[in-house]
Amino acid sequence: MVQVLDCTLRDGGYYTNWDFEPETVRTYLSSIARLPITYIEIGYVNDPAEGYFGEYYFLTPEMLTSVRAVLRPDQKLVVMIDGKNYQPERLATLFGPIAHLVDLVRITVAPNALGHGVGLARALKDIGLKVGFNVMYLSTFQNDLSQIRTAFDESDSYVSLALVDSYGGCLPSSVSALFRELREALPNKIIGFHGHDNMCLAFANTLAAIEGGADVVDGTFTGMGRGAGNLRTETALIHLAGQGGNEPLDYQALSSAVAPFEALRRVHEWGTNLPYMLSGANNLPQKDVMDWISKNRYSVHSIIQALQRQSGGDVDLQPYPELRPNSFAAPCVLLIGGGPSVTRHLEAISRFVARTRPLVVFSSTRHLAHARRIGGTQLLCLPGHDAFRAGTHDHLGGIAAVVVPTPPRVPGCLPGDVDLSVFQAPALRMDQPGKIGPVSDTGPLGLALGATQALGTQTCYLAGFDGYEMASIAEQELSREVELALSLFRGANPGVTLRSLTPTRYRLDPMSVYSLVAAVD
Repeated sequence: MVQVLDCTLRDGGYYTNWDFEPETVRTYLSSIARLPITYIEIGYVNDPAEGYFGEYYFLTPEMLTSVRAVLRPDQKLVVMIDGKNYQPERLATLFGPIAHLVDLVRITVAPNALGHGVGLARALKDIGLKVGFNVMYLSTFQNDLSQIRTAFDESDSYVSLALVDSYGGCLPSSVSALFRELREALPNKIIGFHGHDNMCLAFANTLAAIEGGADVVDGTFTGMGRGAGNLRTETALIHLAGQGGNEPLDYQALSSAVAPFEALRRVHEWGTNLPYMLSGANNLPQKDVMDWISKNRYSVHSIIQALQRQSGGDVDLQPYPELRPNSFAAPCVLLIGGGPSVTRHLEAISRFVARTRPLVVFSSTRHLAHARRIGGTQLLCLPGHDAFRAGTHDHLGGIAAVVVPTPPRVPGCLPGDVDLSVFQAPALRMDQPGKIGPVSDTGPLGLALGATQALGTQTCYLAGFDGYEMASIAEQELSREVELALSLFRGANPGVTLRSLTPTRYRLDPMSVYSLVAAVD
């Protein structure tokens, strides 16, 4: 009989920092105590760590005791550790206080780190614990089980082995064949499957694993889990109940278990989308793909290509004339950002440009449609693939030149059909620049301020750098990037005046565009 392992609090914690409302947990535990779920993986056991993580990341004897009191006696309490974070000699101290409360410890491990995992498993076994492996990156070895040969050779060190489709890129036909092979190789072990839903195949792949001989399948309620999410526990339970071989299903308890996580799903919006599908189809870490797409400055195609060649490969090394102080004559620079305040105050910005004659630098193409209204001598920064946005070519008529980062660049920053003068400028050196494949990430403001630095201007105004009132996680990251760029620019150019003409939430000195226009009048 196939058994279900639910890991909602453990895997879903990636969205909540392992914090859950007490009422949510009470509803969850009381509901699953009435459901045919054999294993409940409640969270992680960890040493103290930097940053904020909630109580289900640092499980304690008190927490585990309270959970155990709610579950049925036949249900098994499971905890997890990330194998790469521990050495065997640390585990006796870490698990000694909770060993009597835990039925199974699962160790996450990459295929090439199974040897290390075996050492951890033996250390846990020595203190009386049962151990299972969650072997990650299944789609990278689904046709070659020799990559987990260590698991076959050291099978006395563990009781269960789950294969994790980390990228959600497996196909049912491969999963079914692989589990038949795995079942034959490990006839006396509990084998399981943990599917991710990048390609909307978590359920299909789970059925394929069952067909191939899987004993246990992992799920989370509503699919709550890292990235695209997992097999829905409710789907597995309803399916298995329909097969007639498992216990009767209490649909009221199932509904009660699902409800609080449906509410959380409306907040965090897990589930597959185009970036997660791309990561699944290309065996790429979904977090990396999502992080880069959320920056909204590189084409999807270039992100996939860059991540596929992390250590090198094709880059744009084309040299262009350097942007210098004598490249353009202007008393000051006006940087145009992407915030809505540009549209709101467009008439005043246009009057300021007409009367002050700054060099206008568009940090991105976001407001390029207003270029003719704004007027003046204009530069357009292309740190990524902004030029490919729909309609961009229709608004290049007033642009004097394009500015691209100094090489190496991600290929394709400058389309071949852009017939404009091109300059290059070094973007601000961020303390810890991100990488998109083999080249450093360059943000719009980082390049615009780098251009300002190269021009040698002593007065820099900004418009459209508004910040966010209610920022999403991606927007928070972009906001931190902007603040870092401003701070680095100030540090490198202490004599340069840096002021915002439009309302901003960033640490910028305000100088109302209306005040300046009135003064000129």
